Amino acid sequence: MNIILWILTTVLLLLSFFKDKKKTVIALKKASKKMLNMSTLFFFVMALFSLAIAFLPPELLHNYIGKDSGLKGVFIALGFGSISVMPGFVAFPLAATLKMQGIPYYVIGAFTISLMTVGFVTFPLEKKFLGARVAVIRNILSLVVTIIAAIIIKIVFGE
Repeated sequence: MNIILWILTTVLLLLSFFKDKKKTVIALKKASKKMLNMSTLFFFVMALFSLAIAFLPPELLHNYIGKDSGLKGVFIALGFGSISVMPGFVAFPLAATLKMQGIPYYVIGAFTISLMTVGFVTFPLEKKFLGARVAVIRNILSLVVTIIAAIIIKIVFGE
């Protein structure tokens, strides 16, 4: 499926280029500038999470989001995950690092799902393009779904 999207994107980009070369080049310049601006924040947050997980003592992690943390651990993971929206290719390696630290699946689930769906840092951007009401509703629904998913993961894995 992924290859189909790449091919479709390439074909549509070529069609746009042939229809109006000037507008396509302007659009590509704008998109690359926005991508560069967003990637700075993206890499900063990714580095911060990675460093925090790597350098925090395992006892501290286990105390707050470990096996016995329960609902408190879910909400802490949900809070940290909600800071910024990140794609799966960033969230899953972070989740693997947490699993290696012995963090239970339901807490990792709360962290990764909220990391990929809820974004307080990206809220102003969502508000600008979607409107405040839609952005708030989307984030609240994402939080609720994340909590439900964490509960289901806890039940399924018996943690």
